[in-house]
Amino acid sequence: MRRLFRSFERFGVDYLLISGQASVLYGAATFSEDVDLWVAPASANIPRLKRALASLGATWFKLTPPLTRRNMLAGHGFHFIVPSRPLPIYLDILGHPPRVGGFGVARAGAREVRCDWGRIPVVSIEDLVEMKKTQRPSDYETITNLAQIRVDESPGVRRVLSWAARNAFRAEARAQTLALLGKTVSVAACGRQIGREMARLQRTDIAYWRLRRHALRRLYREGKLQALGELVQP
Repeated sequence: MRRLFRSFERFGVDYLLISGQASVLYGAATFSEDVDLWVAPASANIPRLKRALASLGATWFKLTPPLTRRNMLAGHGFHFIVPSRPLPIYLDILGHPPRVGGFGVARAGAREVRCDWGRIPVVSIEDLVEMKKTQRPSDYETITNLAQIRVDESPGVRRVLSWAARNAFRAEARAQTLALLGKTVSVAACGRQIGREMARLQRTDIAYWRLRRHALRRLYREGKLQALGELVQP
């Protein structure tokens, strides 16, 4: 993993760590198989990304469109296998993740985290929470953990408590956070509210990715997807 991030640093790739590994570094999750990165969809940054991937011997994986600025801004995912020991790294890259703003704003609010891989730019907890509002039920447990971590960082700050209450997807956690704001809501009522919110968020995420899958099918029919297993060229 260190080799991956060193290559990105050497070639000057502008990126942020997101999703599962970001949650692990914040202490909100314990394991993630893949590495997910938000790479700045800037014209000058894309060649740097390709050179970094080529230097690592990365190959194209899954249904992946060409790595262009247009495809990045369209919200497509780009999937790679990076040779590593003892196991390969499964790398997923986005240029425009759902539910968050532009890369520049996110980069300004990001954190630099020291870990075994080096000094890594990690998306803010607030942006990470929005990204994790997916169709996967397990992500809402991670969101709740992230919200509590943010509260622990700024104890007693009403703005943070209000945000955390909205992003607590365990009924007990939401009721407890609301109590800190002087609001009494039963655990049962919180549970019903959370159920409705999760269903709405999951439907929205399913619809978002359905559109991207339709676009990928069109590119597949036109023969415009990257060849599975082919080396990334600089």
